[in-house]
Order: sequence, then structure tokens, then C-alpha cells
Amino acid sequence: MGARIAQRTAKATPPTSKSGVWILSALLGLIALGFGIAFLVRDDSTTPLIKRPPTRPNVLFITMDTTRADHIGCYGHPTNVTPNINKIASEGVLFEQCVSAAPSTLASHASIFTSLFPFVHGARNNIGYRLGESNKTLAEILSERGFATSAFVSAAPLHRRSGIDQGFALFQDADTDNMLVGAKTCDRAIRWLRENSDKRFFSWIHFFDPHFPYEAPADFEVNTSNPYLREIAYMDSQIGRLTDELKRLNVYDNTIIVLVADHGESLGQHNEMTHLYFVYDTTIHVPLIVRAGGLLPENVRVSEPVRTVDIAPTLLSLLKQKPLPVSQGVNLQPLIAGEQESLNASAYAETIAGKISLGTSILRSLRMGKWKYIHAPQVELYDLSNDPGEIKNLAAIFPEQIQTMRDALYALIAESPRIDKDGNDRATVDSEDLARLESLGYVGGDAANQIAVADELELFEPTGSDPKDFATEITILSAAQHQIGDGEFQEAEAAFRKLVERFPEVVELRKKLARAIFSQNRFDEAIAIYESLSAEYPDNVSVRYGHGKLLDKVGRHTDAMEQLLATLRLDPDHAEACRDLATVLLKEGHADEAIRYFHQAIKVRPTYIQAHVDLAMLLLDRQQFEAAIKSFRRAANITPNNPRLQAYVAFAMLKAGQYDDAATAAKTALTLDANYKPAQRILADVKRIKAIQTKKKQNNSDERQGT
Repeated sequence: MGARIAQRTAKATPPTSKSGVWILSALLGLIALGFGIAFLVRDDSTTPLIKRPPTRPNVLFITMDTTRADHIGCYGHPTNVTPNINKIASEGVLFEQCVSAAPSTLASHASIFTSLFPFVHGARNNIGYRLGESNKTLAEILSERGFATSAFVSAAPLHRRSGIDQGFALFQDADTDNMLVGAKTCDRAIRWLRENSDKRFFSWIHFFDPHFPYEAPADFEVNTSNPYLREIAYMDSQIGRLTDELKRLNVYDNTIIVLVADHGESLGQHNEMTHLYFVYDTTIHVPLIVRAGGLLPENVRVSEPVRTVDIAPTLLSLLKQKPLPVSQGVNLQPLIAGEQESLNASAYAETIAGKISLGTSILRSLRMGKWKYIHAPQVELYDLSNDPGEIKNLAAIFPEQIQTMRDALYALIAESPRIDKDGNDRATVDSEDLARLESLGYVGGDAANQIAVADELELFEPTGSDPKDFATEITILSAAQHQIGDGEFQEAEAAFRKLVERFPEVVELRKKLARAIFSQNRFDEAIAIYESLSAEYPDNVSVRYGHGKLLDKVGRHTDAMEQLLATLRLDPDHAEACRDLATVLLKEGHADEAIRYFHQAIKVRPTYIQAHVDLAMLLLDRQQFEAAIKSFRRAANITPNNPRLQAYVAFAMLKAGQYDDAATAAKTALTLDANYKPAQRILADVKRIKAIQTKKKQNNSDERQGT
């Protein structure tokens, strides 16, 4: 059976009758057909019961952030804490060797949904990049074919500003939170499933729990003290809630379930504590399980390597839908059925994290069969069949294999499709979003190190230092990011001082040092660092913008405006600089100018929720009620299931004296979050005001009757 390993191998008593022999032969023949038919056999009969394939199956697509395959029970971890994942695997196909395209959240998810490698789709890092509209996603294809589409994501890297929302009619992200605990995301998804289970749906649920810091809810009980395993177990419990709900809604057998991780976690191996910077299998070997009753066989394991870019083509084939217009993945059904021994396709992965944060080289890896090649200043070659831990670098022993792999990597890049990005794969993030991302350990890189080339082959030869030579510094950097997020500013300052001394030319590290110092209220010292940076790098957009932000925070509004205007001269489409300049102008009493820059921010980025809200607040303050309500509504329409935004609409209506409409909007907010206090207060205010009005009317009526 080659790459396909059937797991249902329980011994059976050989049949003694001719009819029994015929039935067994028929069963074996039909099973050899692969995925088309699955069987249920009664204990009291030898007659096979055909499980009919669903004619219009739904899709529940679950991504498990930062989840190592070897820490899941059905992948062999001895502390088996994943009964729900195991159950799905027993009812479907488990891929033992699935390779992610990147060890970072946005890049990996973008590859999953576009079936393109990161250097093609353009969303190459969590900060500074986005998935441009020129890409076509799995959700867009299914939405066009009539599927009800929804997404429930749990962390800042997948905020809608990342562009990953393309094709989802409903997209609920973490909003102003750094991350959401799995139960909250699961609650949102279940609410939507209950309202849409009568439609053909494609719903994506993203769980972030296994990501550092590993802090499962304190009241969650599981038989392990390992904090990372506890997080995986907690996520598994939420996956169980989803499958239970599908069964309760009677759509479980009509729903294809996909389980895949975006990347893994190093957990100290290869001198990396978490992920991002290296492309070893600790972070790019991910679990992949697909359950499709009646469409795929049950309890089957595929041992040949596959890629996360293969998921979308396979799913579209199972759904009998048109393929993506551009794709680098392949349909896995022939491999599952045993009709082919292997994909005969290379598994590519990359990371640019070292380049954009420390100025080191890009890392790329290529897997072909048993061989794993890492394209770096110091090349690496591993025989994964004998060395799955990638301990022994064989590059010096097999120069011919190195050349073969190098040539194959060059050919893959040269032959890859080109997506017209028009700069729409670049993204600037406002200070609040950046703080949320940094608190999760992600590092915003210097714009000078961002990758912007017309031809990826220009970057083929590794340039700069090898990231693995700076494993200690990378660990310090990751820890410093978390220290800032946790408010440990003295520790972060000490760490960034070491890094600045080691990498004096990396602008971003000096900016981070300034932030750690500023957070300790040493404002002049922090601003002095930015003054020096602005003098050295007058055309650096991020330096000018950061300088302006700090000046604004200490009340030097005129100086702040100067830096923000300089930012906009360098980058007229810097939406955050437009919004921040508007807020500074407002503080200086220039409301009309502020309105102009708020509008400019919204023109540059129509989905910029905070700019809509800020503009609405200003209009409300000027008693331009209808314009304020309109602006709040625009913000709410971007994320219609956000109770905060619905409450803003209600608040504006309350101020405008539209009490019935205010009550309706407040009730809408409370349907999204029954405990949302601002909406509760608005309802109480409406009730109080209407009671006063009723009393006044009654008094007036009594007075008229008295006269």
C-alpha cells in the first residue's frame, strides 16, 4: 500500500463458506478502491453497509496554533491528553509527515488558505506584512459557490488588518485583546453554527492556547503538569465541544473536519525556546488530520511527506468545487487511496524573522523524500529517516546531494507563479496593535530590512550572518519582548542594551531600548535616542513615526506634528500617522484639520476601525449626531459581532435623542455579550429617560385637566 497505512488490522476468523469467501474478497476489493466508500459491518451479519458520501458536505476547518505533532496522542506522545483529536483521527486520515510553509502564524495560515508559498503570496511575517487582495483564498472560492463562511480567530497576528479575512462573510478576531482563551473562541463559533447549521457552511476556528505563555485556565483538570501539554489538552477539550455541537445539530456526518497546526514549538531544541527564527522540524513539522466520512477512508495513516499547501486543493476536490486559479499544492486523494507512492513534490519552508529583526540571513528549507536541506550561509543537510531530530549535519559528507537540493530549490523559486502585489502585501501597524503583537513575542523589524524585490531569485544567495550563530541573542530578544509585554521594563532595558551593543546597526533594537526606557518614565532619555535615530536616518519612516508618537505622549505636540508630517511626506499612505496626526491636531484645537486627517486615514485604509471611532467621537462632541452615528455604523459594519462597536452606535443614538433606536442597538450589543456593561448602562439610561418623559407627559396632562 506504499504511503498509505491502513490501521484497521484486527484479526478476523477466516470464512468457511463460499459465500463468506466471496464477501471477504468483495470487501478487500472495495477497500482497495480507497476513499470513495467506507463500510460499517454489523456484528450479527456479514453484509456490508455502505456509508453514503454526503452530497453537499460542510467544512469545519480548525487550526491549532503552535502545536507540535509529536505532542498529540495519536502521533505517539506517551502522555495522551488529546482524546478528541484522537477520535477525529480514528475516523479519518492522519498525515504523519506534514510540512508547514513557515514557522510563523500569518505566513503559515496564508499558505494554507492560498496554497502558495510565502514568497509568492507575500504575507511573510506577522509584522509589516499582510495578505494582499490579489491573492485568491479558499474562503473566497467557497463563498462564491454559496457557502456560508465564518472565521473565529484567537490572536493579534490574525487580526483582519492582516488580510486573512478575505472571503469570510463573518470574521471575528481578538479585537483589542492580545489573544482569546479557547472557550471564548469556541463559544463564538458554536453560536454561529447554531444559527447557520441549516446552510452549507465553511467555518474556520483558530485556537491560540498552545502559544507561549503556556497558561491553561487554572480550573482545567488534566493528568499532566507539563504547561505546554496542559494547553494542548485544553485546546483538545474545546475541539470536543465543537464536534459535540455538530452531532447535536445533526450535521457531524455531513461535515468535513480539517485539523492542522500552523507551526510547532522548539521547546529548547536547536537552541530555540519558541519558534520563528529557524526551520527545523520542531517548528515546521505539523499535525494534519482530515475526517470526511464517506469521502475518505477511516483510520488511515499516510507516511509520505505532504505540505500544508496541499490542503486547499484536496478540500476543493472533495467538495467538487473549482480549483484555486493559482496553486502550488496538489490534491492528496490519490496518495490517500494508495494510487501513488508519493507526491513527487518538494516541501518548502522559509523564515525571514532573523533578517527583519537582527539583519541576519533569510533561511529556506527544502525536503525531498528523506532529505532535508537548509539553505543558509552555513548549509545543512539531514537524513530524516535516520536522524529525525536533525542532529547530524551531513553537508560535508554529501556534496552531490547538497548540489541537487540547491538546484531543486532554485528551480522551485524560478518556476513559482508571480502574484501582482502592487505593494498591498505591506502593512504598517498602529502602536496599540504593535504592542499586542510584541507582547506575544513577535518583533517588529526595521523597514530597511523588509523584503521588496520583483524577483525572489535576487534573494536566492544567503546574505548576512547565519541566524543559528546568534541563538543566544535570539533567546534574549524573545525574552525581552515578553518582558515588555509583562511590564518588566528594567529587565527588558538590560536585555536590549546587550543587543544594541551586539547589533549597533539594527535600528529596531534601539527603538525597543527607547521604549523600555520610556516605560520607566525616563522620557528625555528615550526621546534622545529617537533624536539620534532621526538625525542618522532622516528617511526612515518607522523612526520618524516612533519619534512623533513619543513626543505626543510627553505633550510636545508641535514637535510631534513635525515628525508625523515628515512621516507622511515619506509615506503618504501611512494610515496610522494620519490618525495620530489628527489626534494631535485635535489636542491643539484644530478640529477641522483633525477631521481632514481622520478622513485621510480612512481613505487609505477603509477598514481602520479606530479611525472611524475617533472621527465619530469628534463629530459627536460637535453635536453632528447623524454624521457621528454614520461613522460609528461604518466601524460596526466592519466587525458586526463586536459588542463594543454596537454599543458606540447605541451611545451616539442616545446622545441624539433617538431613544428607541439606542435601545435596539444596545440590545444588539447584549446579544453578542450579555454582560457587556456599557450596553447595560445605555439601556438603563434609555429606560430612565423614557420614564422621566412619561412622567412629564402625565404631569402636563394632569395640569391641562386641572385647568
